Amino acid sequence: MEIQEVAIDIHVPSPENADELQIFMKKKLDEVPGEPFKPRPVTIFRLPTWLHEINKDLCGPKVVSIGPYHHGKECLQAMQKHKWSMLRDFLARDENSGFEMYLREMRLLEAQARECYSETVDMGSDDFVMMLLLDGCFILELLLKLQTEEWDLCSVDWVCGDIISDLCMLENQMPFFVIHKLFAIQGKCDQNCEGLCPLFELISVKIWIADTFKFSAPQISCSEIHHLLHLYYKGVLPDRQFDREQSDLVTGKSYHWRLQIFQWSKFFSKSSNPVVESATSRDDESTSSEDIKRINIPCVTELHEAGVKFRRKIQPRDMFDISFQHGTMEMPFLGIDDMEKILLWNMVAFEQSQPYEFESERILSSYLALMDSLINTEKDAAILGRSGIFENYLHNDEQAANFFNQFSKIFLINYSDHYFYGLYKDIKRYSESACNKSRAQLKHDYFSNPWSSISVVAASILLILTFIQTYYSAAK
Repeated sequence: MEIQEVAIDIHVPSPENADELQIFMKKKLDEVPGEPFKPRPVTIFRLPTWLHEINKDLCGPKVVSIGPYHHGKECLQAMQKHKWSMLRDFLARDENSGFEMYLREMRLLEAQARECYSETVDMGSDDFVMMLLLDGCFILELLLKLQTEEWDLCSVDWVCGDIISDLCMLENQMPFFVIHKLFAIQGKCDQNCEGLCPLFELISVKIWIADTFKFSAPQISCSEIHHLLHLYYKGVLPDRQFDREQSDLVTGKSYHWRLQIFQWSKFFSKSSNPVVESATSRDDESTSSEDIKRINIPCVTELHEAGVKFRRKIQPRDMFDISFQHGTMEMPFLGIDDMEKILLWNMVAFEQSQPYEFESERILSSYLALMDSLINTEKDAAILGRSGIFENYLHNDEQAANFFNQFSKIFLINYSDHYFYGLYKDIKRYSESACNKSRAQLKHDYFSNPWSSISVVAASILLILTFIQTYYSAAK
């Protein structure tokens, strides 16, 4: 057999082409933000494309762009032009500082602001600085106009509502230190605030209007806030230690250590260490990862059939103050409309973007995982509605159920550190008891609709009459 040689044409670039490639790659390397081996302080993230495809109305702004991710979009150009009048009005409030000072301060913050975005911002220096000044002054002037009730295009109800929704989106943020710097130049707060920043109060009073989320300005330094969405997130989450151990629930921290003990015990399984054996022999507090992943609870309809009662908690500490005792679940009020949908979606997206530390629990992700388990269909939402717990302002209960059902599919939940893990165990234990399972089965089979209930009642009456007739016949 003859072996033919095949000539492979390998293109060797000329020295001129090699130089061009070298120059091109060197330019790209120089454009990479940050320094080698130094973590970037990224706080504003771009959501994956597939998340936009699932629910684009909750990810992208409808009226106004803030920051570089949606800058220049055709559908947002009307408000982009209005930003110039907002800039003029904001500068007119300051008789001491000239326009040059504002522009100079923004140039000083350019490099720091660029590093806050997860994607490289493909904007020239002048364009980026102009964007910081326009967007930052727009936000502040909007707040000030709302405070003094000055009429403006942004004061129109539907426009204002859309703007507030846009300001809640994770991709539509700018670093908080930029807004704070502009606010401080006008002397409305100190350059380095100690204690409660006056900007917190202005934002909390004039923008964050939602019945479900009880916002209170966080008692932390303004330098710790990443952006407006982060401020709202900190103001909504409970400002308290996770005290589940005191309420006979399992804390994430202690559970984490029991999980480690379980893993260590498998490693040292050949040894007969009595301490390890006792730590892993408690069935009630099993720490197997597989057991954790299997933890789930029935939906509201199934729990209702098992005898669980649902009540609205009158004075909850916060929206996460949910309890289950003696077959009764008490929950704070939850109302869902288009605004709350955007807030929930973007707050949990922000929470999911943060580095996970075992001391800090993803409480909002845990809350939405719980609601996803409870509300599977419109019937579940209707039962919570009749109990005064849930108010649906969407078109129908099916839309509300679909909204909650999507979270478990797109956001990650660490079940080894679930905030409501103890609640899950209590509900599961109650619903799986023999008595409650029999009651649920009976209710599902014979009392699920009026006709089956009538049939059961009629059959019972017929049985009683038959028994009476038999009794009297035997007595004769």
